[in-house]
Amino acid sequence: MNKSRVAHIERLARDVYKITFLTDDCRFRNPGQFAMIEHEGIVRPFPVCDYDSKRFSVVFRPDRQGGEKLLNAAFGTEMDTITGLGNGFDVDDVPEGAYLVADDTGVAEMLELARSLLTRGKGFRAVLGFSSKDDIYMVDSFRNICNEIEVLTLDGSNGREGSPADVVHDAAYVCASGSLSMMKKLALRCCQGQFSLSNLMLDTSEPEGALIVPTDAGNTSSINDGPVYDKNTIKWNLLK
Repeated sequence: MNKSRVAHIERLARDVYKITFLTDDCRFRNPGQFAMIEHEGIVRPFPVCDYDSKRFSVVFRPDRQGGEKLLNAAFGTEMDTITGLGNGFDVDDVPEGAYLVADDTGVAEMLELARSLLTRGKGFRAVLGFSSKDDIYMVDSFRNICNEIEVLTLDGSNGREGSPADVVHDAAYVCASGSLSMMKKLALRCCQGQFSLSNLMLDTSEPEGALIVPTDAGNTSSINDGPVYDKNTIKWNLLK
């Protein structure tokens, strides 16, 4: 592991925070990769929402594993980190007009994918879902780079009511991240796509978030083989 220093912590929404680290070892190559962060004896994988050669940021919730300790970290705190882990999204394989779909647990890591698609001149449609209006975050960042964006809330407090999966019907290609229930529903409504399971790694009880993912090729580890998978290779009925 290498040392990274806390440069900034900000509150994005109710119970949602963003922490930015400065590091001399930023190895991210593709959106969807994750960072392993060790702090006060807890080692967890965190999805990354943005990065460059000297810094990276993760979005977290204090009520999830490792989140409370991150929230209490002071400016300049050094933590052991490993960056650029896992297989991210293959941006070159994402076609023009793809859907980017996420609920409030997966929104953050889709932002860097959106930026990467924009850099390549590929148009896309973003569908983002949240529990309520008070839980909305990063939508303005998406609006700055995406002309087609739809925002839903489960309680209808921001306009349209529903889950992000409710908007997608017979889509040719979807990139997704979020809760297992949302992605299972979405997997039935699209032909092809890349689905990130990084959010599920935060809640698994396995050491360092090593989620076991059943696929057509057998059981795989999200640490080594994910967290982004071709959605058609996952055995969704066996994934828990």
